[in-house]
Formats: sequence, C-alpha cells, structure tokens
Amino acid sequence: MSHPTADPVVSAVPYQVLDVDGRPPRTLDDFTGVVAMRVQGRTGAHLVRGQGTTADHHAVVQEKTGDGTGKDVRRWRVAADGDGFVAVSG
Repeated sequence: MSHPTADPVVSAVPYQVLDVDGRPPRTLDDFTGVVAMRVQGRTGAHLVRGQGTTADHHAVVQEKTGDGTGKDVRRWRVAADGDGFVAVSG
C-alpha cells in the first residue's frame, strides 16, 4: 500500500495558522484530537492533517498521511503569536 507524499515545508520556520477544522483557532485546545489545520508560510499554503495534543504553553500536531490517521509525516509545534498562532515543523 502506498501513501501520498507530503508537501515540502521548511523546517524550523514559523508558518501562520489560518484555521483549524475550518475555523480560526482561539485556544490551544482547538488543536487537540484529529485535526486539519491550514498553514501559510515560505512554501505557500498547506493543509496539515494529524493528531494533536496540548502541553505547557503549546500544542503538538503529529502530521499524518491521508485523513490524519495514517503514517506519521512530521511533527508541528504550535504556539500563540500575537493575535493568532504559528506552527513550526521540526
């Protein structure tokens, strides 16, 4: 079984979070569970699907293939940034 290749992103560079599950994020709790977040950065806009959890002052979204429940792709750290949120892959 093959898995689609994830779009290339620049590691360790902040991407602005545009929305989570079609809504602007308001708190870190919006990033928990199976989520789909749209981010915008150096390599354009990307749809990140995966499993999210919260920790002290940030959330972690483990990006996965398919609908967000497949093979691990990369890990995103999400934190508040002014009036919004940024996600950094690494």
